[in-house]
Amino acid sequence: MCTTSHVTATPTFQVGVHLVRLSCTEGRWTATVDTVTSEKWYMSQAEAWAAGVREAYRLDRLSGKKELWR
Repeated sequence: MCTTSHVTATPTFQVGVHLVRLSCTEGRWTATVDTVTSEKWYMSQAEAWAAGVREAYRLDRLSGKKELWR
């Protein structure tokens, strides 16, 4: 679980051509890929990060950029 006192900066990761940002509000983690925030929330930062990576990978597959993941 997260609280605002434990999160001092927004964790941000480059994943393929996408930017994944994690945020914590009221004890729940969410992932934003580029400018779209997931409607799901997670109990840990690791779960939110994994969801963001999966979404970035999905977006790259849809756009034909899967070669970035080799």
